[in-house]
Amino acid sequence: MSSPVFLSPALISIAAILYAASFLINSYVMGSFSFSLGVSWVFLPAGFRLLLTLLLDKNGALGIAMASIAISLGFYFEDPILGIGAGVISGLAPYIAKLLVFRDSDLKQDLSQLDAKQLLNCVFVFSIVSPLMHQAWYKLHNEDSPFFEGLGVMIIGDLIGTFIVIYLAKAVIFLYKKRIFNQKA
Repeated sequence: MSSPVFLSPALISIAAILYAASFLINSYVMGSFSFSLGVSWVFLPAGFRLLLTLLLDKNGALGIAMASIAISLGFYFEDPILGIGAGVISGLAPYIAKLLVFRDSDLKQDLSQLDAKQLLNCVFVFSIVSPLMHQAWYKLHNEDSPFFEGLGVMIIGDLIGTFIVIYLAKAVIFLYKKRIFNQKA
C-alpha cells in the first residue's frame, strides 16, 4: 500500500466540508443519543472519518483533522491543546486503522477489490483505535475524565455510526453500478 504522497487542496477541502457537515447532521439527527460532550451512542461522523480516509487517503485524513480542529476549538474545548490534539486524532485514527488492516495489500483508490471481510475488519479496528486514542488524550489532560465509561460508549457509538455510513455508502455504490450496468444492457 505504498502510494506516493499526493496532497490536493481541493480534496482536502471536500473532506473537511463533508466531515463538518456530517458533524452538524449528527448533532441534529442523533442529538438525543449524546452521552457526554463529544461522546454519543450513535456517532455518524466516525463513519465519515473512515469512509473519507478510505476514499481520499491522506487528503481525507488531513481534511478531517482540519475540520475537527475547527469544530473542537469552536464548540467543545477552551483549551487549544486539547482541541488541536482531539482534531489531529480524528484524522489520524482512521488512517492508522487503514494502515493496520491493509498493510499487506495494494488498496486501489476506488476500493473495487475491497471485500466484505476486509471492510468489516477495518470498521472494527477503527472503532477501537479512535476511541482509545481520544479517551487516552482526554485522560491525559484531565485526570477526572471517566476513561472506561467514555471508552465503552465511544466504541459503541463509533461502531454503530461507522456501520451506518459505510454500508449506506456501499448500498449507494451498488445501486449506482447496477444502474450503469442496466443502461449498458
